[in-house]
Amino acid sequence: MRVLAIETSMGRTSVAVTTARQGEAVRVKRLESVRGQAEQLIPLIGSLMAEAGLAFAGLDRIAVSVGPGGFSGIRTGVAAARAFGLAAKVPVVGATSFSIMAAAFEKAGHAKGPYGLAAPAGVNAVFCQILKPGREAVTEIVTLPHAECAAFFDGKADVLAGPAATALIDGGFVALPLADPDLFPDALSLAELAFTLNPAHDMPTPFYVRPPDAKPQTRNLIPRKDE
Repeated sequence: MRVLAIETSMGRTSVAVTTARQGEAVRVKRLESVRGQAEQLIPLIGSLMAEAGLAFAGLDRIAVSVGPGGFSGIRTGVAAARAFGLAAKVPVVGATSFSIMAAAFEKAGHAKGPYGLAAPAGVNAVFCQILKPGREAVTEIVTLPHAECAAFFDGKADVLAGPAATALIDGGFVALPLADPDLFPDALSLAELAFTLNPAHDMPTPFYVRPPDAKPQTRNLIPRKDE
């Protein structure tokens, strides 16, 4: 199965494509800068596909991270995946950024028991989840202020990982051992996870734990003239 994977949920952009059977010959490209994510994503995908010698119509599946994470990044990735899938008539599947991180965390052998994942969710807030080995969710993904993370994680998870884990532990908000501080959702892990996703259930729809914080502009509006 040939899969194109797109990950843009947490400020980092990566794309991967499998060019042979499951788990073999995976090509990956990543953007070094978080700036210009929307402008650079399509050229990055085009370059990857060209290097792999694949046409979009030759794909069996396109997988995309649906969040949680940055509003703009999620929308950019999902829109690109849907567009390529529609044009090439290829099924598109979605996976949460937390399921992608969990897959990488467990593949690295860090999951000996229940573990927590934490990622930034704005100023003084984090996305949190606790899972068991096998990527079995113990809790839903929730958004919490730093001060409430101890009650959520302590005594329920053995270790903490993810993009916000270091800040929570160093700041004294969580008293857990740190595991895999460099863990981020990545297209390589998503490409491997894509084989387990079901197009009928794992939809490419943005996943928001809380409503997006983008607000319509209300200042300097020009009144409409009545005809």
